Amino acid sequence: MSKMDYDPRVSARAAESGSREALVAYQAEHLQRTMKLVAASPYWNARFKETGFDPASITHPDELYAAPTLDKHQYAAALADSPQTYGGLMTMPIQTVNEAGSIIYRTTGTSGKQGNFLNTMEGFDVFSLQGHELIKEAGGKPGDAILISWPLFFWAASWGFYHGCRMGPYLAVPGGAPADTRMRLDLIRQYRPSIIVATPNYAVTLGREARANDMVLSDFGVRGLLMGGETFGESKRKLIEELWGIPGGTRNFYGITEGGPLFAGECEYQDGLHLFEGDTIHQFWKPGTNEPAAPGEQAEHVFTSISQTAMATWFNFRTRDGATYTDEPCKCGRSTRRMWISERLDDMVKVKGINVFASGVEDLLAPMEGVGGEFKLVIDSVDSRDVLTLQVEVDPDRDTAAVNAGIRDAMTTAWGINFDVECLAPETLARTEGKARRWRDNRPKDD
Repeated sequence: MSKMDYDPRVSARAAESGSREALVAYQAEHLQRTMKLVAASPYWNARFKETGFDPASITHPDELYAAPTLDKHQYAAALADSPQTYGGLMTMPIQTVNEAGSIIYRTTGTSGKQGNFLNTMEGFDVFSLQGHELIKEAGGKPGDAILISWPLFFWAASWGFYHGCRMGPYLAVPGGAPADTRMRLDLIRQYRPSIIVATPNYAVTLGREARANDMVLSDFGVRGLLMGGETFGESKRKLIEELWGIPGGTRNFYGITEGGPLFAGECEYQDGLHLFEGDTIHQFWKPGTNEPAAPGEQAEHVFTSISQTAMATWFNFRTRDGATYTDEPCKCGRSTRRMWISERLDDMVKVKGINVFASGVEDLLAPMEGVGGEFKLVIDSVDSRDVLTLQVEVDPDRDTAAVNAGIRDAMTTAWGINFDVECLAPETLARTEGKARRWRDNRPKDD
């Protein structure tokens, strides 16, 4: 097939505009090329032999349920075992990739362990085009300034937005580290960006700091906010849009470095993430199984790229993201599959046999008067017993004893276990600029 067959600007977007049947047929056609690439990597070649799986048996997306899978822990183990070869996941010699033009990037991930990635410029252009699409969906217009608050090196999505600006064409304003919140506010004053890219938690931090400096961000040209990297509820969306003065101006987007790393984004109806299905096969598996989940059923998001070629972290990757999906058309007219991330499964810790999600704690705290947006969940082991302490910031004019009791009651009702609550003064906990790290697990680790 010619290179044009894989040009996401042409084929992938065209496939997404057709019927569901035509889109699946497109995916099946390109999946055959994908399987040859995957089988060429030392890692997957060994996995297929170990499991007795024949990669040539995969000719249709529905057959991926029978194939071996990869998760971030397996990837980390492979990378630690063979860092110079990228865990054996390269589908072609590294020198071939470099001679074609390549780029490296890393990610800290939710565990704090760095992933290490090598990609071709052609593969890189796929998520640059996706970044361009997401900027447009957030209201970007040619000539607009786009402020990216993430560091390029550790956030591959930032590269997608940075190079997506070339296709706008937009003015790219890099605002990652070492820039801090004060410097970013200065950048907003100077360049008046129309769109800002940030995590939801940092959007709250930036919005509050702006208000503390008598700035309403919408008065400085901001009309759209692209938020990703974390789940967030409608209460947080409402708070952010209020702080920023942009009602209806937030857009959630979603992606994972192992797969692209831009997968999906909201439209103006803010009703689910529209998936880029011409670039990636997005499936929803019943948690803990290799079986398909039905629309609306709680599932785990699993993906296989049909547009990436160099480093096969993108084959049957189990994201650990809890999600639901629908194939019903959106009010905006798109017919591509939409998904809702209900929780990051890695945002969960089991305490006393109960699964506790940080996102659930955040939703519970949101309506409480006098309680700040930052919190930390600390788990200790006392006499072989799990003790969970929730650290929260409370306004100084509040009755901390009453706030403490109210939080304890609400959380006991929600999860059926007892929590300790520690009320702290405002500005005690570290402010969030990247992904929020809500857990600190002090329990002894097994050797």
